[in-house]
Amino acid sequence: MTETDGRLLARRYRLTGVLGRGGMGTVWRAEDEMLGRVVAVKELRMPVELDETDRHRLITRTLREAKATARIRHSAAVTVFDVVEEDDRPWIVMELVGGRSLAEVIQQDGPLAPARAAEIALEVLGVLCEAHELGILHRDVKPSNVLVDDDGRVVLTDFGIASVEGDTSVTSTGMLVGAPSYISPERAKGQKPGPPADLWSLGGTLYAMTEGTPPYDRGSALATLTAVMTEELEPPVQAGPLLRPVIEGLLQKDPDRRMDAGQARAMLRRVAAEATARAEATTVLAAPRVPGGPVERAGARRRWGLVAAAVAVVAAVVAGVVFWPEGEADPGTKPGAQLPAGTAPLTPAPSPPASEQPQAPAPAATVTATATVTATATVTPSPSATPSPSPTPSTPAAVPAGYKQVRGAQGFTVSVPEGLEQQPVNQSRHPFRGNGVTLIVDWTATPGASALEDWQESDARGPASFLNYQSLGTRSAPFRSWSNSADWEWTYEKDGVRMHALNRGFVTGKYGYALYWIAPDKVWNSPEQVQARQTAFDSFQPAP
Repeated sequence: MTETDGRLLARRYRLTGVLGRGGMGTVWRAEDEMLGRVVAVKELRMPVELDETDRHRLITRTLREAKATARIRHSAAVTVFDVVEEDDRPWIVMELVGGRSLAEVIQQDGPLAPARAAEIALEVLGVLCEAHELGILHRDVKPSNVLVDDDGRVVLTDFGIASVEGDTSVTSTGMLVGAPSYISPERAKGQKPGPPADLWSLGGTLYAMTEGTPPYDRGSALATLTAVMTEELEPPVQAGPLLRPVIEGLLQKDPDRRMDAGQARAMLRRVAAEATARAEATTVLAAPRVPGGPVERAGARRRWGLVAAAVAVVAAVVAGVVFWPEGEADPGTKPGAQLPAGTAPLTPAPSPPASEQPQAPAPAATVTATATVTATATVTPSPSATPSPSPTPSTPAAVPAGYKQVRGAQGFTVSVPEGLEQQPVNQSRHPFRGNGVTLIVDWTATPGASALEDWQESDARGPASFLNYQSLGTRSAPFRSWSNSADWEWTYEKDGVRMHALNRGFVTGKYGYALYWIAPDKVWNSPEQVQARQTAFDSFQPAP
């Protein structure tokens, strides 16, 4: 027994055992003898060589941790009950969270399934957002600071090196604190961090959850920090097709291009929802069925959802990641790779480093003719003038003056301005370019489940794929008599020019198509541009 074991702190908290030790403190298990409950007490331990100034700074930092944690109202934050001052130092009394740290879970059980990793990340993200709203940066998000309780509750602990906006009571010592593998590049470079720095650390934690090892770990702090700042990320191969873009988006080296909290939340929820749908479908399929009864009908809807999700994953690579302007590489496939229609690589190719990331348009829709779209747009509608719905013409419309009708390699026809010239067909896309304008027609014979949902997912990935991405909305967009149609619209920067893009996905019955129009933003709503888009969209005729 140490000299502190059994000590009664503040005539109330009986210390009964050590829960953990760190370089600057010890966490005790204690009994609150007033309320009869078990608590955790964090004891601040100061090295004897510290001078008075450093002692004061350390005490102030500990009190700041208590204040920062106490202000956060979230189920994934530890509740602070009390702060006691004894022996000229503070002791923080907190709720006792059982279970193991995430680091222990990974070490003992191995990497987590993508769905469980997404669930844990959502909880950590939630408490970080609450902290950021209060001007608090955690600055030390890592697996050892995430606790997973026996009942599944997730808790982010240790705001000990948190930075509180407007708090000038602690001056900077120039010392970089935190785990090297989880320190953002901007912090490693000595720059002032913001909320994106915590999101980087969350991305690193997600990486460790699925891969079993930290990102950029090189064995020593200096080598690891150098890798964080300069080296390409080793792809998270076990994260799966839905979670991998989240990890890579959060681990963008440039904080201005890093995935933000809203986008991460939407994509993490999708990963978790997919797993829930699969589990529910398995349960329904195992239940007795009455032909035509409610269980069978519900099971059929869920089975369709699972099949649609599987098709979407494959078709997203085939009919999706293909819209990249001339001179720009597709990050989902190797440059120049030829994929036959209806096929897709099983594992996405590694993403290029941030400095080489293409500022290019993103995936085409994966759509289906057999489903009814019930989702609604969740973002602000676009202000641009877009092609309006019109009846499917029974005979081809007359080609306006200054336009020409062209037949694509797949068999479709479309009328475009004289200045747009056909470009070589690549995979399942046919581009037309000229005068700063691009039209790309993409197609697939195996369309997926929902154009709108695919656009929403693409919209969430936008900042990771486009320079200065700004969403203008995803929305259902009835298009003639064709089914399952939706628009995704956005702006981005390319070669110093603000570009404007509209992507319309729809199904004609046999094929899924996407019509993708790109033009400089400054002329997007000019009469010439509006007419050109309208003519192309209205004149499009699918392959027979």
